[in-house]
Amino acid sequence: MDQLTNFINKLETNYLVQLAITLVIIILFLASRWVIKKSLRRLAAKFSYDPNRTAATKRIIMGALYTFVILLLVIIWGGDLNNLWVSIGSILGVIAIGFFAIWSILSNIVAGIIIYTINPFKITDTLVLVEKEVTGKVIDIGLIYTKLQDKDGIFTVPNNVFFQQIVKVKKPK
Repeated sequence: MDQLTNFINKLETNYLVQLAITLVIIILFLASRWVIKKSLRRLAAKFSYDPNRTAATKRIIMGALYTFVILLLVIIWGGDLNNLWVSIGSILGVIAIGFFAIWSILSNIVAGIIIYTINPFKITDTLVLVEKEVTGKVIDIGLIYTKLQDKDGIFTVPNNVFFQQIVKVKKPK
């Protein structure tokens, strides 16, 4: 990484070179994004992955790709990564304090990530929350809550409820 930074710093005097490298990176980024999306669609079709799971995986991979490209462009245009890391650390610290203040949302997000990871139920499964005596068919699994549908309509259940109560999963018939 230091060698790349030193190389780019030598090129700083020539903005046309920086612009050309930026254009190449953007073209490679667009091509990579297209290849990744196409590959994920093929894998999802080949292995019959759940569409919700495929979409979440695509968001994670695309987020990593965007982050990589932004960091690369910052380096090319002479940005100091040390200052960038300090700024990101400060922002994350403020966000962490904010999340502590709204811990219930954070617990739902963590529960949503766990639900995505271990996949205890999926869309079209019918869930029974034993303690609340509630039954509903899963129609969407979000990051903060899960949407269930019963004969009366659609309702949402916070994701952390699935880890605080007994939940029965009835597979679709």
